[in-house]
Amino acid sequence: MQNTSVGLNNAFRRGLANQPEHLKKLPVLVFIFILGLVTPMLLDLGPVRLSVYRIVLLVMFLPFLHALLVGKAGRIRGPDICVMLICFWSVLSMIVIHGFADKIEAIGILIVEILGAWLIGRVLIRTPEAFRSMVKLFFGLTLLVLPFVMFETLTGQNIILDLFDIIGKTYPDVPKDPRWGLDRVQGPFAHPIHFGVFFGSLVGITYYVLGYGGSVFGRLGRTVIVIVVGALALSSGPLAALVAQVFFIGWDVVFRRIRSRWYILSGLSVLAYILVDALSNRNPFQVFISYLAFNEHTAYNRVLIWQWGTKNIFDNPVFGIGFNSWERYYWMSDSFDMFWLLPAMRHGVVVGVLFFLLFFWVFFQTVYTKVSDPRIHAYRTGYLATLFGLFMAGWTVHYWDATLVLFMFLLASGMWMSDKDVAVSDQDAEPSASNARQDTRYSRFTPDRHRAAR
Repeated sequence: MQNTSVGLNNAFRRGLANQPEHLKKLPVLVFIFILGLVTPMLLDLGPVRLSVYRIVLLVMFLPFLHALLVGKAGRIRGPDICVMLICFWSVLSMIVIHGFADKIEAIGILIVEILGAWLIGRVLIRTPEAFRSMVKLFFGLTLLVLPFVMFETLTGQNIILDLFDIIGKTYPDVPKDPRWGLDRVQGPFAHPIHFGVFFGSLVGITYYVLGYGGSVFGRLGRTVIVIVVGALALSSGPLAALVAQVFFIGWDVVFRRIRSRWYILSGLSVLAYILVDALSNRNPFQVFISYLAFNEHTAYNRVLIWQWGTKNIFDNPVFGIGFNSWERYYWMSDSFDMFWLLPAMRHGVVVGVLFFLLFFWVFFQTVYTKVSDPRIHAYRTGYLATLFGLFMAGWTVHYWDATLVLFMFLLASGMWMSDKDVAVSDQDAEPSASNARQDTRYSRFTPDRHRAAR
């Protein structure tokens, strides 16, 4: 067994050594793309509104699609097919409901934002080094916006949008009611929810990826900064993502010595669902959604969205309702704040099922991939925590514009973790004695077995 582990470890090293050098670091295009997500510059090109990240996706769409199809990002896998089918059926539904000519711009944007963002993460984030560099960039942006958003939440003045408004067209500063005496931070995005989802989803990867091998103080300090920034949106969806990731991390830390802790958590979740279903006069999804809301009014509205959303889906199961108005009480807003239902309502049950299939395929294939290196094990835990947060937030917000692109990109950015030849870097394969003691809990092995595996 020991010889086998050593042989596999050597094979991982040879695999990394043979990788192109540009895949070991964060590619420039990823840097520009992520920076574009937080750059509120807009360009109107006829009826199409182009942002910085959309321009990057448009320019690189065909080259990256070719790279995926010819195997430069590894073999085509189930999640890749799911994304392509989501685009295909969504386009088909729009053509059936609205006609091709009336929705040609919407069709193009949908394909670019869903498949294009997937391709960026799938093709360019292929190694642990690139993944860590990506997380470092996200955290650097968090530090960059921190003083501006603190000023915004205290005064209500969005300095970021004011500055970009001098240069050219940018997002409007949307009106919003203060909460707890603070202004809901919008930052460089179209809406406060976008700001909260963007920065609030970074908790898991910040704690586990940037925190790996470092001090407890540094790990917690960086994580607290991300939590504070994400929470300034003061919105139920982003707060749900934050709470979910903090719970995920807390469960892992408290029960780290129990190898079956995730099976126990899954069992408790199933038991909780059964108990709620048995004891409540509402179904568990309605109860769950109501507790994710920011206040009683928002909770009631979420329940109504669930009820009317599922009715619209059942009434239009094949191609959905397109971009037509959805059936609801006349006094309800037309805002549909539930990502996990909207694709099915808009484009049909097929698209809704494909989104669930995509998410859980990526999530569980990552969970069940055997990983011997403690560094990659830590990265994987952080990635799963972040995905868990995004999943929870999706029940109370809709992902569109930058948040949809971020969601697709983050999903794809961890696909390398489930490769059969997942790499072990030379610099981290043999951690120092202090780091080995500190990070043993991230490994599947006990300390003795860990030494044997190396």
